[in-house]
Amino acid sequence: MKRYLFGFVVFAAIAGAARSEATEDAAEKMLQGEWDLASVEVEGKRLPAPAGKGGSIVFAKDGKLIWKDPGKPEKIGTYKIDAGKQPKQIDLIASKEGATMRGIYELDSEKLQMAFSADGPKGKRPRDFKGDKVLIVIWKRQKP
Repeated sequence: MKRYLFGFVVFAAIAGAARSEATEDAAEKMLQGEWDLASVEVEGKRLPAPAGKGGSIVFAKDGKLIWKDPGKPEKIGTYKIDAGKQPKQIDLIASKEGATMRGIYELDSEKLQMAFSADGPKGKRPRDFKGDKVLIVIWKRQKP
């Protein structure tokens, strides 16, 4: 009996890990593409991005990240997500400086909302999309 119970526990752990990887893959696939900056909210005040001047961000395969800011050189970095957490977590890592912005995100097919500490890379990951020390960035998926 113990042997069967042990076998079941091992099977459940492997199945759970496979399901978690499938969730991560699906979330990463949905995130991939180019997103235009729509607005930024700091301490409850929303600042819309000027049309065509807000820049964009590209989530590419294998965790590659490209920041595009009009009139400036592109910045390259990486990203990591954990879609299994609640709320979903995202880390944006600048390649040159090595600074990591730890945040949370919500995603649908056309809108990406991310929240980070208003204190920058030294701040703690927000627990939700509210609060005085939370920087909220909203992106709209670029149309092909």
